[in-house]
Amino acid sequence: MEYFRFVPPSIISFASATLIITAVSAMPRPQEVQNRFLPGLFQVPQTNPDQGLQNTLAVGGLGAVGGVAASQCLFGGNCDLSFRPSLGASVDANGQIVPQLGITTQVGNGPVAPTFTGGLQLDGNSQNGIGGFVAGGINNGDPNSISPGVQTGFGFSQGNNGQTQATAQLGGNIQAPQLAGINFGAQNRPGNVGGVQPTFLNQPLLSLLG
Repeated sequence: MEYFRFVPPSIISFASATLIITAVSAMPRPQEVQNRFLPGLFQVPQTNPDQGLQNTLAVGGLGAVGGVAASQCLFGGNCDLSFRPSLGASVDANGQIVPQLGITTQVGNGPVAPTFTGGLQLDGNSQNGIGGFVAGGINNGDPNSISPGVQTGFGFSQGNNGQTQATAQLGGNIQAPQLAGINFGAQNRPGNVGGVQPTFLNQPLLSLLG
């Protein structure tokens, strides 16, 4: 069972690293490097070089949330994941208010818990009016109630030229009770597989299936 002691922190660390790498990848890079290997097939998101402070703070916020999540899981065993629909808004570095709809992953339980959110946003800078976003933040730590949260991260817009623009954001959301989740260290709970218990509507998923 030692395996399941270290797997959740590894998952969280990987997810955190992925978010940070995504954000760091949004920092400005020379166009010739960007298109060297896959010209026309992939474009690294670009940021506004005049918003360096905001970009740095957003990357730092994502990193801090990732560090807290991995630390509480590794040293406190507080690793359970809750997947929650969320509705919110952010103010981006351009001063625009951006409504957002996403899925929030809460790591562990309260009184304060780290969260990671990804989803869609209404975006006047995107050619179709819809953009994406990733963010890290905190909420009140209760996965079974309606929870307020605050977060920081990046919104992604794609213009008519096909270039993706990443813009730092700061905002908040309201999170619904968990729709699904994964409980670790659940050897004595019904519907677990090797101590890992997937849930749906707060009920053991495997028991519901069967």
